[in-house]
Amino acid sequence: MTSARVGAPGSARDNRVDFFRGFALLTIFVNHVPGVMWEHLTSRNYGFSDSAELFVFLAGFASAFAYGRPFLQGSALVASVKALRRAGTLYLVHITLTMITVSIFAFAAMGTGDGRYLMQLGIGYFMTQPIETLAGVASLMHQLAYLNILPMYCVILLMLPAMLAIARRVGLYGLLIVSATLWAIAGTTGFNLPNHPNPGGWQFNPFAWQLIFAIGLAAGLAKAGGRALVAYNPALYTIALVYLFLSFLFVEFQLWHWSAMVPGPFLMTGFDKTFVTLPRLLHLAALVYVFVHAPYGSVFRRIGANNPLCLVGRHSLPIFATGTILSILAQALRLDREPAFLFDTTLIAIGLAMHFALALFLEWWRGASAPAKREGPAKREGPAKLDAKPATPSLRPAAEPRPAPSLGRTT
Repeated sequence: MTSARVGAPGSARDNRVDFFRGFALLTIFVNHVPGVMWEHLTSRNYGFSDSAELFVFLAGFASAFAYGRPFLQGSALVASVKALRRAGTLYLVHITLTMITVSIFAFAAMGTGDGRYLMQLGIGYFMTQPIETLAGVASLMHQLAYLNILPMYCVILLMLPAMLAIARRVGLYGLLIVSATLWAIAGTTGFNLPNHPNPGGWQFNPFAWQLIFAIGLAAGLAKAGGRALVAYNPALYTIALVYLFLSFLFVEFQLWHWSAMVPGPFLMTGFDKTFVTLPRLLHLAALVYVFVHAPYGSVFRRIGANNPLCLVGRHSLPIFATGTILSILAQALRLDREPAFLFDTTLIAIGLAMHFALALFLEWWRGASAPAKREGPAKREGPAKLDAKPATPSLRPAAEPRPAPSLGRTT
């Protein structure tokens, strides 16, 4: 059993990245329709972590290719500006989704005469404290329920240039040590960004979730340098499989009360999502390790570029935004409804079909609107080239002959 090598030599993308990103996006959509019968079959019911952790890890991995390599090869300012511009795009998308969500429930309230629609997801603050709530929305401090991921991602992208500077200065080990230290400080002190006007902190604490992003970033940078973040080891692979199986049993048989019997700090023994406690981190790490080093006979080595989930994953932002709107519409339609197989199945099936339809349209549009290909050997380079070494032998600028930092031995 060895690590999988995906795609033909010189292929521009590793389809696994798009595949799992597509899987995460569809799972997020289903999970964001609470009470629907199909949410009991999503990945969060089979382990400690869920699609949100996977999505952020993959975002970090892709960022290594989109921003990390240019940054470390001498274009630090350009890469930093691009990351900040991307954060600005996400901010605008989040504000738009927030206003659409408020509008959906406002129209539902006016159409039905049922004021309960205006008390969902934190919309009630617009009625009771409109000025403070608008200020909170603009500053990302008031986040409606189920619209918490993009604000966290925005903050992490603002942190990305500093992460890359640390990686350039002290290597990937240093980056992960600094990131883990910030995660530990946030988890032990409760350090978080505030909400306003409602009390408490962000549901996705960016100072904790940045560790997941940093792990993905380090994995991507290591692969971009032709190295593995953590090389395949039979014993470690077995441990990862055992941990995944035990976490499945833990969740399946609802053994959450056992955590109270285990001595230790909250960050090491709890299952909190806001601060991404250790059991959740380890579950994500085990999942990634098992799939990255899948055996040669695994189906995950034969994922094609035209796989439906790959199509969804290649257009993550518009798909995520559309899925969010669809899930909000589904929530409005399901208000106070009991789970019903036919209704729930129809609702989810229509939503998933629209995800795939949009992915197909975006794929067609990208090809139709692309300029004519120039003749020559140059190939488009995607953000997820995992196994082939890049043309540049080092992640450092040409003036620095030292190789790129790495956490693991080469496979």
